[in-house]
Amino acid sequence: MKHLLFIVLCVATSCSKKINLAADTAKVKNTKDTITYLPVRTLSITGDFDGDGKQDILYQFLADSTGHRVEKIPAFENETWEEIVDYYGRRGYYTALSVKRNPIDTLSFGFSQSLYCLINIGDLNNDKRDEIAVVPDRIDFSRHNYCYIYSLCNATWKELFSFNVHEDAFDYTGEAPPIFTNIPEVLEYRNHEWRFYDYLDMDYENVEQVGQMKPLKVTGCN
Repeated sequence: MKHLLFIVLCVATSCSKKINLAADTAKVKNTKDTITYLPVRTLSITGDFDGDGKQDILYQFLADSTGHRVEKIPAFENETWEEIVDYYGRRGYYTALSVKRNPIDTLSFGFSQSLYCLINIGDLNNDKRDEIAVVPDRIDFSRHNYCYIYSLCNATWKELFSFNVHEDAFDYTGEAPPIFTNIPEVLEYRNHEWRFYDYLDMDYENVEQVGQMKPLKVTGCN
């Protein structure tokens, strides 16, 4: 199942009234005093993403269909996943990544509530810019996902590579979701290089390589 703890910083306290997720925005406002809200979970990393030799801060936030940032969301306790999907869909929520200065482009992932991970994987293609690995936490009915490798090319984020990921890689126990600096058995830094495992599409040269992680290689911006 999708883990709602990925979108909050702490466990929800009890609600005095169940939220009608099918209601329109006006109805939700009329009952705001009876709804418990929680801050949206955010992630950030540092790195030299534009190649100028200076450290940048890349941060993630949640936004609605108008582009306004969403600072808090209802504490879903008794709602079904279908109701939660409907709630996000009606508001057009999406997750975005931005560097704290202009004119660098914003990277967005539609219909998602947060990110499973945001990882600086360093300069893989020797262009003096750090690449990032991102897995969005999408609001859908599937546990199939992708890990995307992006680089900042001429102030615009470009996808250099992607591979299949099963979301059970992000399952955890406890109240607070961990901050992933790698994805165990999926994306790891081993023997001085990043290696990955695509659970649906992996070609091997011999039997001994079956099930093993492969070196992560990406092209440049051109």
